[in-house]
Amino acid sequence: MTAKITLDLKGVVSPMDLLKCSACLTAMETGDVLEAVLADVDVVKHLTMIILKSNDEILYQWQTPDGICIGIRKGPRRYDDIKDKG
Repeated sequence: MTAKITLDLKGVVSPMDLLKCSACLTAMETGDVLEAVLADVDVVKHLTMIILKSNDEILYQWQTPDGICIGIRKGPRRYDDIKDKG
């Protein structure tokens, strides 16, 4: 069963917001989705770079009235799954 966890990081000072996001992803099961709500565009850029270097996958990113919402699926990435099956 895939879980969806929402993490509201608006108002959390950087780099604590990145560390909290990372800790949450580490504790999650493969396939679970983390939805992080952030207020700072620079933090979103840094988080995106971190995720692209990891085994996790960015599912979506959009602007909300409260901030920027980014959805992250705990790895492995789906295209890695397909590649491994041959």
